[in-house]
Amino acid sequence: MDITIEELLEIIGTLNRFKILDMLKERPLSIEEIAEELKISVPAVLKHLDVLERAKIIEAKNVRERSEGRPKKVYYLKYKVIPNFFFDDEIMGLEFYIINPKLEEEFYDLEDIRLKKAMLKVKLKKLEKKRIKLLKELEMLEKLESMCGT
Repeated sequence: MDITIEELLEIIGTLNRFKILDMLKERPLSIEEIAEELKISVPAVLKHLDVLERAKIIEAKNVRERSEGRPKKVYYLKYKVIPNFFFDDEIMGLEFYIINPKLEEEFYDLEDIRLKKAMLKVKLKKLEKKRIKLLKELEMLEKLESMCGT
């Protein structure tokens, strides 16, 4: 995230945005689920989600609950580092902690899986090239060592 602490605090400075982030650390949620939990209107939730999405703290994805039917938009945390506030009439402290958002199996579609597989294969090829390069460098150093040792 390329934002300052001050900007981050301004973005998540409302209690509802903080609650939304707290809810999203558990699992991806739809707008309706968030509105129901917070007991606020869908348009109000949309405004909060828009701020968080523009700050690139959360992302949205259209998913289908069943093989048929209209997909719904669910929101999830983009980053695994989320601030934690301690309250007592005023903010008493702030710490950052690492979370691991739970993504349900149906959250991934076949296209996502294939894309992730392809990306991992590319990473593996790069790592293999790097491994070969390091092995050659190690071999050269061992030759130099043996030449210097004799």
